[in-house]
Amino acid sequence: MTCGLCNTSIKNGERVNAHHPLYRSNGGIETIPTHEQCHRELHSKRGDFRAWGKKAASKKRWAFHLKNVRTHPAYEEARWFYLMNYADAGWAEGL
Repeated sequence: MTCGLCNTSIKNGERVNAHHPLYRSNGGIETIPTHEQCHRELHSKRGDFRAWGKKAASKKRWAFHLKNVRTHPAYEEARWFYLMNYADAGWAEGL
């Protein structure tokens, strides 16, 4: 298997990420295998993590992803805010 970003081989045991050349938010469905580090560097250079963080913060979606926050009672209000304002009906069951 070859990394779609640096074009070098991905060795057994290396962490592999699936990168969407056309972002999912823009309708992309196809993925290419990449080294985890290459994938992280690409999105870091593009400023994607900052943009995605701001978007998640405004919607309070982070309340479902941060370790020890998903079920902590102190963040119940943030989870409900997200569910009431942004979640699709029925989709929240899997959170």
